[in-house]
Amino acid sequence: MTVEIIDFDSIDEWFGSLEGVLYPLMTDKARRKLAGSKLQYIEDTRGLLLELTNHDAAIDAVLDWLRSKTLMGYHGTRTIESEDISIWANGLLPLSAAARHVRISRALTSHPEWHEVSQRLGELLQSHGPGNREGKREGQVHLTLSMTGLVYGFNHYLSYGSEFDQHVAQKLLGQDGMKLLSVDGEPKVVKVAVPGEAALRAAHPFISMDDIRARGDIPNIVKEFLEAWSFKLSHPKFQSRKLKLDCGMIFWNAIPSNWIVEIERVDIPIN
Repeated sequence: MTVEIIDFDSIDEWFGSLEGVLYPLMTDKARRKLAGSKLQYIEDTRGLLLELTNHDAAIDAVLDWLRSKTLMGYHGTRTIESEDISIWANGLLPLSAAARHVRISRALTSHPEWHEVSQRLGELLQSHGPGNREGKREGQVHLTLSMTGLVYGFNHYLSYGSEFDQHVAQKLLGQDGMKLLSVDGEPKVVKVAVPGEAALRAAHPFISMDDIRARGDIPNIVKEFLEAWSFKLSHPKFQSRKLKLDCGMIFWNAIPSNWIVEIERVDIPIN
């Protein structure tokens, strides 16, 4: 059975599918009003959509639609060939501070002061590890919903690699450390096919969807699809990739290797 993978950036491919879910909730008059609204801001078209439908019914419908799909997620990194082989074999592993010494040492070892500063590496790995103020990413794997956002909006992961590595390298060697990270490995985007239910859970790592809805807010991912769909209805030439969306997902376990679709080398845009 072929699995339908939804790529947020490719709205022309999923717009009709979501339309089939949302249109039955709207009257003909409501559809015409939304399509002809020409509102300037994307959050305004989403607000109008929810005014013209039953608010909770629309959210429930999109949640059910997302759960029935597989969503493409993206992970930005810098890797060498052996690391790509490991990803294909083992998946994307949660960050481990202790394990980062391999890449950090490899990247920084050519610096003339490396012998002196390397003696601080163990201490910094520990201070950035679990249970410490700096260890906020320990045990996590991060994906984002938009490849365009990752490449053109927040591409420091592609420029330097792990945010953890960036913090440690900068404390060891300042800007020299960052420059050395930027030439270690190659910029890669790991494309991951995430089951819809898993994506929704990962988009709410600290506050449940029920709690978000109880306070009157819209769950993550649901909000982004509602906004893009409603704006496209009102502005037919709109393309969701232009948003350069930053919508993250946090996983507390390894992302399985059978979810990995591709590891693509990308060019980092010059700002």
